[in-house]
Amino acid sequence: MLTETGKNLAALGCAVLFAGAAAAQQVELTLTLANNAYVVGEPVLVQLEALNTMRDLLDVGGKDSKDALVVEITKGGEYNELTPFSDGPIGGTFQLKPGQKYQQKVELDKWFPVIEEGKYIVRFVLVHEGMRFESIKKSFDVVPGIPVKDGVQMFVKRQNQKRLFKLVFWHRNQTDRLFLRIEDDPSGKVWDSLDLGTLLRSSEPKLDISPEGEVTVLHRATQDAYIRTVLWSLPDAVEVVERNNLIDPEISASQRVKSLYGEMVDDGGDKKKKSWWKFW
Repeated sequence: MLTETGKNLAALGCAVLFAGAAAAQQVELTLTLANNAYVVGEPVLVQLEALNTMRDLLDVGGKDSKDALVVEITKGGEYNELTPFSDGPIGGTFQLKPGQKYQQKVELDKWFPVIEEGKYIVRFVLVHEGMRFESIKKSFDVVPGIPVKDGVQMFVKRQNQKRLFKLVFWHRNQTDRLFLRIEDDPSGKVWDSLDLGTLLRSSEPKLDISPEGEVTVLHRATQDAYIRTVLWSLPDAVEVVERNNLIDPEISASQRVKSLYGEMVDDGGDKKKKSWWKFW
């Protein structure tokens, strides 16, 4: 017969074995945010990853599948969970054999109402045979951006509709970036905000809205270059049709002249002639 101490040791050994078996039957989940803060209307891009370290086949999103991939988002508190727009498989339909890895990029704003300003907490969950596997929770903010300039577009055939264009900037990855926010009034519809690129704040951007619906934004991205963005804004559609990098002729020319003069300066009195290609 086992003594009381022996029984305790046996129970502990079984617990360790069960814990080891459970640990071996795992799915490693990772959720990576493209940014920690998104401007209102900007696509909230995340990457979902799952590594199947179990011996089972994972079958997610199929017709008779009992496995499920879920993204859970709360806003402003742990219990304020957002309801998705659709009950379809957010990460698509896929099978994952033992040892295989799943990777998918998802725009959360296409699945959840994350258009309002505030802080959100998100995690990636996979359910298999009643077991729930979770990623580490991540948080991100939806921000209005810092205003720069705005404009209004009126529609001739729709007197009760107008479109608001707002140029805002936000500091990201140690640079200022310019965004174009687009919203309809009075419906309140928010179009995808456009990331127009880096912004040199010492120069004010230009926003031009033509009666035909052509919208042009010109802003200085660096000391010697501009970015020009053109889009068509129609009553039921917004489409980017052109994006160009333009060199500032005055600044680039002055820098070139300085460079040429610098190359021709002789500090040591050497009169050696420069090669012809130095001037091209």
